[in-house]
Amino acid sequence: MSRPAVFMALVGTASREGIESRKRHLKEHGPGEMGLNYANILEVEEGLRRQLKVKGFFRIYLYLPEPDNAVCFSMKISSFRTYQRPQVFLDPLDGRMYLIHSRVTIRSIDELDSPKGLGDFTSIDRRRLDARHLELGFLFVVDPEV
Repeated sequence: MSRPAVFMALVGTASREGIESRKRHLKEHGPGEMGLNYANILEVEEGLRRQLKVKGFFRIYLYLPEPDNAVCFSMKISSFRTYQRPQVFLDPLDGRMYLIHSRVTIRSIDELDSPKGLGDFTSIDRRRLDARHLELGFLFVVDPEV
């Protein structure tokens, strides 16, 4: 008996204002790039690339800290590029420059039907899913939507 494929997703932090700004930008300009500064995406780069080939996207779930303390949105990512050393990225949304470890193309941002706690996700790397760890990088989870 073959096992079903497990698809990976990332969990990262965001602000409601930032999400709304990105959604407006997507609506006005279509899919667009965003820079990500967490270097730990390099640990799962190969798996994400494989998933892009098979599925055509991966998700980044967006955790909103106080007062929500929940994952309320997900972004569908249709491409990405990583960098071993931080690179300068000019964000098309705010025109500011950031040091990043990866750049992604956002295809869509969707609000979840109901907010999820971190405990609603399954870690793929045995890392305890704790909001405090989000300050250090992405959490790697099994995508519950696939």
